[in-house]
Amino acid sequence: MHSSEKETFEKLTYLIQQNITNPAFSLSSICKELGVSRTQLHRIVTAHSQLPITLYIRKVKMLKAKDLLLNTDMRVSEITYEVGIDSPQNFSKYFTQEFNVNPTEFRKHSQTEEVSTVTDLEVSIAVLPFVNMSSDPEQDFFCDGMTEEIINRLAQVSGLKIAGRTSSFAFKGQSLDVRQIGQRLNVSFVLEGSLRKSGNKLRITAQLNKVADGFNVWSEKYDREAEDVFDIQDEISLSILNRIKSNVLVTEKVAVLKRYTNNPEAYRLYLYGRFYYNKFAGADNFYKAIDYYQAAIAIEPSYAIAYSGMASCFLNLWFYRYASAGQCLPQMQQCAQYSLELDDQIAESHLAIARLKMYHEWDLVGALRSFQKALEQNHNMAEAHGQYALCLSILGDVPSAIDHAQTAFDLDPFSLINNFYTGYIYWIAGDFRKALVQGRRLLELEPNFWGGHIIMGFNLIKSKQFNEALAELEKALHQNYSGLTLSGYGSLLALMGHQEKAREVIQKMEVLHQTQPVANYDMGIVHACLGDKDTAYDFFEKAIALREPPMLFFPFIVRDWLAHFKEDSRYKTLLEKTILKAR
Repeated sequence: MHSSEKETFEKLTYLIQQNITNPAFSLSSICKELGVSRTQLHRIVTAHSQLPITLYIRKVKMLKAKDLLLNTDMRVSEITYEVGIDSPQNFSKYFTQEFNVNPTEFRKHSQTEEVSTVTDLEVSIAVLPFVNMSSDPEQDFFCDGMTEEIINRLAQVSGLKIAGRTSSFAFKGQSLDVRQIGQRLNVSFVLEGSLRKSGNKLRITAQLNKVADGFNVWSEKYDREAEDVFDIQDEISLSILNRIKSNVLVTEKVAVLKRYTNNPEAYRLYLYGRFYYNKFAGADNFYKAIDYYQAAIAIEPSYAIAYSGMASCFLNLWFYRYASAGQCLPQMQQCAQYSLELDDQIAESHLAIARLKMYHEWDLVGALRSFQKALEQNHNMAEAHGQYALCLSILGDVPSAIDHAQTAFDLDPFSLINNFYTGYIYWIAGDFRKALVQGRRLLELEPNFWGGHIIMGFNLIKSKQFNEALAELEKALHQNYSGLTLSGYGSLLALMGHQEKAREVIQKMEVLHQTQPVANYDMGIVHACLGDKDTAYDFFEKAIALREPPMLFFPFIVRDWLAHFKEDSRYKTLLEKTILKAR
């Protein structure tokens, strides 16, 4: 900390102490007295105390109260007034949060007795979506953002297991008992809350419940201005840690209190972006998310996590055939790099780079390193575990891949994408029985998700259950009409001997390509299954030159579908090129 900042912090502490009983002594008056903005003051206080300004002010008051309890005969009610707290109930609550013992017990035992805490082995938590109590349904995005922010903050703490976003959000709008939810997510605690926003006013409630007995172990109500949302998130996160974790490191507290922006408007726009990205419901929603991320960045140019969000949007638009490589890859590369340059201490930046290296550059070894860095920053990031697992499986380390896939599942059991990746991993491993189990699990979670039908169809092909496989791939095609699903459907028709129908699928892909991307791989695989070796070879060569992601799985397709091509020297060359480029 610079000497001028240290002086500011020391002056702040003196001002708090001198005005400890002054109810008119507000944050605005502090900033005016010190000659700094709220943003500057927050940065200085966090750097020196690892606490947001509001909690630091409270800490100074509680230290004064502690001194009065030890060295005077003042009653608790008198001390409450002396340190500027509005009621003895709140004073007792704040003192207990700070010192893990209530004021009366503290005085009685002189710090020799501490309130028991939960052992670290038991600590796991799910944060349920905050309920929107506003009349405006559009405020759902704000509630979801509040929930996701607390999940991300708590995920930074070692030894603390956090249920993933998708699984927590699976209970949105349901009225299940917290004990049921906790048991289904395999966690010890459940946090639930509500949010009401009216104009610039916020009312937020939060309560922490123990799953074992359903009892409430902490609750709080916040009536604040909208611009105080960051302070509220800080307070909720630290209050939870104080209740359920006894040995949080200082570095972990700093990570929990980390803010990606102090600008409320940029944050609001970012939340809109996350809201549409998390829908994972096609091109329109990804483009909406990009627009909101860009608007947030226009206000806050150094908003690293918004850049990583845009990188993910562009990758998904390209990977799932919604937009061409030319429309997506330059922006994806730029956004991922910006995110990392702006902040290499957040998991999202490294995840963006890892996905870029894996799917576009085919640098799987480099991708592994970036996945590892993402998990070093956030060991609770289910998405990173799932994609790391997929990368490991392609490189042939199936045991490690399955371990990380299981971790992703444990953290976020209701995530369609993580379950989808796990199905692919079992297929790559040649364990078709487990892959089919995974496919059925996906369909139980969401019958309208095309990915479950793809997993079922591909693995039924291997067991020669062609008619059943065809039914599954028809459903996938109905739910997601694209080159991705058309190619699987057409390939199976060819393998079944329905050559005319398979060629009709090729014609449909050619028509579709006039309005949306169809990969060279998509065309090549159907021609290959038809026996059109020369045409298929040309398409695959183009796919390799462009590093199309489906070619990463080409060796496994050859293993299961194109056994009769294994002796063709050209296809051996294709396999060698694919494997060589991806190492």
